[in-house]
Amino acid sequence: MAGLLDEEDFGPFFGNPNIKRQGAKAKALAAKRDVNTLPDPKTFAAIQGLLGTRPDQMGFSVLNPEYESIMNVANPAFAAGTALGVAPMVQALGAGKAATAAGRAGERFAEKVVPQIMERGGAGADILQGLAQGTRSNVYLPNTPSNRNPLVGTRYETQQLPGIVARRPVNYDEMRGGSIMTYPTDILSRNTLVTSVSDIPLGNNAFVTPGGLMYMMDEKNIARKIGYASNQAAATSQNNRALQAIEENLKMGGTGRVFMAPHTMPPGGENFSTGPTLGLLSMIDATNPSPSLLNTISDQIRAATVKGVKGKYKDFVGLNDPMAKLQLLTGEGLKAGSAGDLRKVFVDKMSNVAAEKGLDFNYPDLQRAMFDPNVMNRPSFWMGDAIYEALPKLGIQPGTHGAYGYDMPGIFFGNTRGAPINEFMQPVYNKILPTQMNKPGPGMAKASLEDLFTTYQHQGEPFDLRGVYADPNQLTRGKLSTAGENISMFMDDAQIKRLKKLLGEE
Repeated sequence: MAGLLDEEDFGPFFGNPNIKRQGAKAKALAAKRDVNTLPDPKTFAAIQGLLGTRPDQMGFSVLNPEYESIMNVANPAFAAGTALGVAPMVQALGAGKAATAAGRAGERFAEKVVPQIMERGGAGADILQGLAQGTRSNVYLPNTPSNRNPLVGTRYETQQLPGIVARRPVNYDEMRGGSIMTYPTDILSRNTLVTSVSDIPLGNNAFVTPGGLMYMMDEKNIARKIGYASNQAAATSQNNRALQAIEENLKMGGTGRVFMAPHTMPPGGENFSTGPTLGLLSMIDATNPSPSLLNTISDQIRAATVKGVKGKYKDFVGLNDPMAKLQLLTGEGLKAGSAGDLRKVFVDKMSNVAAEKGLDFNYPDLQRAMFDPNVMNRPSFWMGDAIYEALPKLGIQPGTHGAYGYDMPGIFFGNTRGAPINEFMQPVYNKILPTQMNKPGPGMAKASLEDLFTTYQHQGEPFDLRGVYADPNQLTRGKLSTAGENISMFMDDAQIKRLKKLLGEE
């Protein structure tokens, strides 16, 4: 029986009426060894995504100037291909080697595969129809952990505004003899104008992201020698840690230069910042939900338990009050707690299903619109995407970030593709980790003697004792992020060689 596709039948497909022209344009794709030099990388990303290739495995470099727009194509294509089971279907129908011929027949792919999917109807047809039209309906889409909708998290439009310098590779020769250290960061972008969420145009309510790793790449911050920002206490602590690292480096015969390579927090770590709150306030203004819905959400915020205190924000003015924005962004009028913690509660209540349905949107669309495209698809605790040289002797100073009011001195140094923190900081991480084993967790007081004895007898076996013992990896990351001594890595020839290999630069 003839296969649905012949082996030469794979080519670009992005589900639009110009498929013949795209197919002709991309015939030479497979002959190119470096996908970053392709004339039509979006088409290549679309077909590869539909065929089951993960976006982070397509070979595109984060240094590619089109990386964000390519990933905006690759992610929904991969989600659609996964949901539709395109790759298994094609392989089952005799196209085993087709992936090596990508670029030869996108036209025939569209002619043979798409009609069969459309005939089946259902969600698959809806997805392809949406891709073909280049849009999706601006409504809330059901989306649960057990039944993910592949469109959720892809419906947004952004524009990178000027003011962020181009990514550039680090100079390892300059790092030789220095030390490198880390602390956590959120994964928000900076100077990104969010213009549409869940296909709802924001118009005059469009907002600009305040920045995570891109903060150090801001032209104005570079001119002022600003590396990062935090609250006053944290900024002071990090600055002192950098001074300690310089002292330790010089004792080892180093250059006295210290480099900061923040590692990413999981999604949600950005909720303390102003970005998500600005975005949600924009959604409220753009959708004009019912006052009763806003009253319900306001009551949920007032009743929330925060850090063990029920009703900590009982004095919240409410979302129907003109003062709500000022209170959320600055804490104006709060009798207890911080504006940052209030923002976390606000985002939590505004991102639940009831609020999503009330505003007719999906929060993941907004969340991913705000994320830095260079790290948004990386695992959490990713280190080294952006690095700056710390200049702690200049001291911290009041800054302009809405959530983190003190700037930490430093100057942007460069970018790498990054790696997990445990691999990037391997020698230091592996030295600290054994010291963090069997530390009491929040459930230790409730653990029975039998629980503890069983753990002792069966160390290394997969017993679920979360809460009895703290996660040693989490404690190690915490140590690397906050401890003052012996948490930096000396950059000798061996470490530079190891990092180059780890980061794909050797």
